[in-house]
Amino acid sequence: MFTLLDRFLIKSFIKPFIVTFFVMELFLLMQFVWKYIDDLVGRGVEWFYIIKLLFYFSAGVFPLALPISILLSSIMTFGSLGENYELAALKSGGISLVRAMRPLILFVFLVSIGAFYFTNYVIPVANFKGHNLLINISKQKPTLNIRQGVFYSEIPGFTIKVAKKYGENQNLLEDVIIYDRTGDKSNTKVITAKKGEMNISPDELWLYFNLYDGYSYEEMPTNQRKERLKRPFLKSSFTETQIKFSLSDFQQGNLNEENRRDYSMLNTGQLLEAKDTLDVDLRVFMTTQANRTLDKFHYRKVNIDSLAYPHMTLDTTILANIPKNLKFRVIENALRNARSNRQHFDFMDDAGHWKEKQIARHVLEWHKKFSLSFSCLILFFIGAPFGAIIRKGGMGLPVVVSVIIFIVFHVLTISFEKLGRELVWEPGFSVWASSGILLPIGFFLTYKAANDSNLFNAEAYSILLKKVKSLWRIIIFWKK
Repeated sequence: MFTLLDRFLIKSFIKPFIVTFFVMELFLLMQFVWKYIDDLVGRGVEWFYIIKLLFYFSAGVFPLALPISILLSSIMTFGSLGENYELAALKSGGISLVRAMRPLILFVFLVSIGAFYFTNYVIPVANFKGHNLLINISKQKPTLNIRQGVFYSEIPGFTIKVAKKYGENQNLLEDVIIYDRTGDKSNTKVITAKKGEMNISPDELWLYFNLYDGYSYEEMPTNQRKERLKRPFLKSSFTETQIKFSLSDFQQGNLNEENRRDYSMLNTGQLLEAKDTLDVDLRVFMTTQANRTLDKFHYRKVNIDSLAYPHMTLDTTILANIPKNLKFRVIENALRNARSNRQHFDFMDDAGHWKEKQIARHVLEWHKKFSLSFSCLILFFIGAPFGAIIRKGGMGLPVVVSVIIFIVFHVLTISFEKLGRELVWEPGFSVWASSGILLPIGFFLTYKAANDSNLFNAEAYSILLKKVKSLWRIIIFWKK
């Protein structure tokens, strides 16, 4: 069972761990709030859905909040023990630093196991429900989603751009452009107006645009080629007109409707199943394209004796066998076919590369389920000895040090994962590369702290610098 010392160390660790975890969770969640505040505020959505959305996305920031909380709390715990000479008292009593770390190693190990199950079973569901809820919320009240200088195409069949919005309710407009694509799905009809006003009907089923001082342009389709070259169009002006848009697709309804899934919303079993499906799809795609290429570019050897004119002698140069009046046409056709084939191969190469990237993303996500737990252990083995070496507790130096270490770890992780996503590195290796770099550092710091190293002692570095200077003088004297 745990001794009195073990209980004391665990209690000293848990308090800052819980505080820092919730602080970091709130801080990271605020990044999400600021990012989507325009999509959440003023849409008439019930507060219950907003709270539910924040709850879902709080699970999404868990993989970032947990490692930095373990790092910071471990530095604070052992920094306070060193600052109050409690570590010195433990060592004088025959208790080594590794022995003092043992109950916390067990605690962090259990936290890491819980982090794996949370990442594998809770976060995918939270991402799934959170993203769907966010999509459904973003469809509410499109008048608020029409922004200045940005094309808005959420209303089926129309694309709207407004240069300026003003007024108490932001419903007064300037320089309005509306592309009508309800007919042939192309921008053949355009309506412009210098000023306008938009309002929603009381039943919220229609959006009304009252436009003033504008023009309407509409291309006139024709089947005659000569007429198409003239680009005929119909132009009309208006002093005032009204356009209404149906909002039936934007009704609130069930905001919990689920309609999308991707790799961030799958657990390990589902990721492996999806990867197997993608592997089969890639093999079928490659085989199909290879067979098509062989069928298209396979040339059989022709027996000249079987030709219609066996008495002809063919030149080895292909163009020499073609009449002069046809050479230009043949060259043009050959170039056109070559360009077409090149575009086809480039497209197939991009399609195959995209499929490989999708597989890589699933592999990355599968490994990330496990790497989070391992990173918690690594950061503890960095933070605990680091705190014992610097011997500073509280929220001052430990916070600065932990933030720097975590930024380095996070930048390495993001950079290596990007290499894996772009297929520069093998996806599994790219996920574990950052942990592989920091693991020896953790062992090194643990060794130094256990042996009372002067790793951060300025006097020790001063002595070392003096020795280097003396050695340099000896080398210079010897050369002379």
